[in-house]
Parts: sequence; C-alpha cells; structure tokens
Amino acid sequence: MRGKWSRRSIDRLENLLIALLACSALVLIVQSGLGQAAGRGTGGGGETVFTGVQGTALSRGTPVRMMVQTEHGRYGVQYDQDTVDTLYAGGISQLLTEAVEAMDTPHPATREDWQEAITQSSRWVYCDFLYNISFVAQGSGGEGAGRAFLLSAPGGRVETVYYYNQETGEYYAGRVAGAALTFPSTLEGLGDNGARFAFEDPQVAEILSPDTLVLSQAPVTPVYAVANPVAAWGEAERTALLEALDFNLRAIALYETTEGTVLQEGSDTLRLQKDGQVLYHAADRGQARFQALSSREKDLQLKAEEVLDLVTGAWLGEGRMFCQAIEAGEEEQVTLTFCCLLSGAQVQRGEEGWSAQFTFTGQALTSFTICLRTYTDTGRVQQALPERQAAAAAAAMGQAGKELQLCYLDDGAASELSAAWTIRET
Repeated sequence: MRGKWSRRSIDRLENLLIALLACSALVLIVQSGLGQAAGRGTGGGGETVFTGVQGTALSRGTPVRMMVQTEHGRYGVQYDQDTVDTLYAGGISQLLTEAVEAMDTPHPATREDWQEAITQSSRWVYCDFLYNISFVAQGSGGEGAGRAFLLSAPGGRVETVYYYNQETGEYYAGRVAGAALTFPSTLEGLGDNGARFAFEDPQVAEILSPDTLVLSQAPVTPVYAVANPVAAWGEAERTALLEALDFNLRAIALYETTEGTVLQEGSDTLRLQKDGQVLYHAADRGQARFQALSSREKDLQLKAEEVLDLVTGAWLGEGRMFCQAIEAGEEEQVTLTFCCLLSGAQVQRGEEGWSAQFTFTGQALTSFTICLRTYTDTGRVQQALPERQAAAAAAAMGQAGKELQLCYLDDGAASELSAAWTIRET
C-alpha cells in the first residue's frame, strides 16, 4: 500500500489535512465572536485632536510589528515583542517621532502610493501599532492618528511620512522639510530575513489584507500560564489596593456577596469579584476621586492609564495594556477601552475581547471595569501554522481579503494560553 503513494501525494495530503484543521479552528473562532477584534483606534471617528507631541500616545507607545528596508535587504519582526522593543528603542522611536513632528501638512494618499513607496524606495521603516495611535505634527500644527507609519528615505534621509488611519481606512502622506533625519546605525547590521507584505507575495496577494506582514518562517510564540489573582486575595492584598486607590480604610464599609467583596466609602463603590473583575462606580455628586487634568482625550487616557497601572501593576505579569479605543457618548461621556498584549499578540478576553474599560463624564472618572489576570511565561513555545497555510484556510471559509492575526483566547477557564490564528474584523 505504501508503494502506491508518491512522496508528493503524501505531502499534498498532509497539507490538505493541515488546512482543514486550521479552517475548523478559524470557523470556531469566528462563530464564537472571540476572533473579531474591534478595529477601532484611539480616534473618535476621524483625526484625533491632541496637542503637545510629548503628551501624545505616539511618544509613549511601542509598535507590535516592524519592517525595515536597507541596502542589505528586508528585515521584519512580529509576535516577538522583545525584539520589536529593542529595535524600536535603538533609534527608530526617536526617528519616527522627529519625522512626524517635522512633517508638513499631510494630504490624502492612496494605497497605490503607499505600496509604491515600499517597492520603489531603497530605504524605509514600517511600524504597526495594532490600533490607531495619536500624534501631532509640529511642522504644520496638524494633529491626527494612525495605526501604521511608513518613513520613506530613498536618498538616505527621511523625505516622506506615510500613515494609515484604521478608523477611516484612509492613507495620508506628508513631506519632511527642514530636518536632516537619517536612519540610525543600528539598522545597518540587519540582514534579509525574507519578510514581505501580502501584496508582494503572489501566493497570498489575493487572499490576505494587502498590508499583512508575511514572514518566511512560521511564527513561534510563548505559551503562558494564566491565573485569576483576585480569587486568592486576602486582607493584605485588599488593603494594598485600597491604599493605592486612595480609599480611607477607616471609613470603609465591607460586605460579602455571592459574586465577591463589596467595599464602600461614602457613595463610591469598589467591587472585587471572584471571577477576577475589579469594578468601580463613583458617587453621583461631590468631588471625583479620580479626575483628569482636562476633558481632552489625551488627558483622559493619561488618567485611565494611571489608574490601570495602580490596579494591575503588581498582578499583570507578562501582559502589556494598550488603549484600543476612545469613544465619545452622550452628555460629555467618553469611554476608553484597553486590550492586553502578550508578545505582541492581543489577548481576546471573554466574549467582549477587551481587558479594561473606563468611563469619564467631563474630566471625572465615573466608573471602570478591569478584568484582572496574571500571565506568566511558561518557558515553552508553540509554532503556529505559516501565514500562507492559515490564509488558505481563511480563503476556504470565504474570508479572503481579511487580516489574519495571532491572538491568545482567554475564556477565563483555561490555565494555559497558546496563540491561535484569528480573523480580524474592522
């Protein structure tokens, strides 16, 4: 029987089985809703209005994936946050910030303009922040937001900043004038690791979102242990949290419910639930316990990040929080949504997908919900399917043209998490 099968036939059969398995996994993810990451950024439906470059999210953020084109070839990295952080901190962060600051008034561009800058320029840097991130261009006084940035430097100096706004689905370009910005020397040692964008790869050009980063090797991601720290908290942990949040320990009323512990000081309520959720609701009247410097989105985000760090700082482990959406509601209400990242891959927490939400009325923080989880690297890794095979599975599901991304699916019950391919819905 074995002699009737050629090696090529066996390989084809194995590839088909792999694709079918991946297809089944993707179907389950899409049907459950866990794989549909909200494609909303830190903008509110257009160009986000922030002021002061050092106070914008761009000055504080770190991308999750990068690609660099030099005379030595193309180098890309994703799902490896340590390497991304090192590369970004080695001069690219400063280069990007200075280039955006010096950018002339940006004008609408096309996807073809973006792709031509990639294929025709001898030098460029690409940074993807996963969601829109705010910035300010001092050269023109312009303010905006973008998920991905491309610095084009065909002659060795940065000449043009391109960026993609995920909220609007539009590309923009701005000339860099009056600044001699050159690539940091740290990039000269990077070789070619075969990284390409989907639009450059004939195998996936028709079945993946064009700007998807495709590497020659299948992604290898850490396996994480996950735990609910609140379930094991005692009086010491509760006291430490209350002090961090500036509650008066002598004025607190405490009682237990079937869901967890409720603590009240006046009309402010803090709930520590057994499922790991930490919920806060402010008094309807009086001085707010948590108050931003102003009602500008920039200051609201800073205050939300400050409170988030107070609650999660000692317990988050390997996780990294990132603001994925700022949405304005009625009566001066603004809601900020945060997701958790593990090694550059998003954690899809429960059905909602997010890990924390904050609601402000004006500049006062009126409520928040934080799903507190501790993520610990087990030291083990798992190799995912190569993008091309995962793309074939997505196409078989009728999901051609969508963006594939690795996510950690945390349903609250598992003790370990491994990354899986999901389809990102915008």
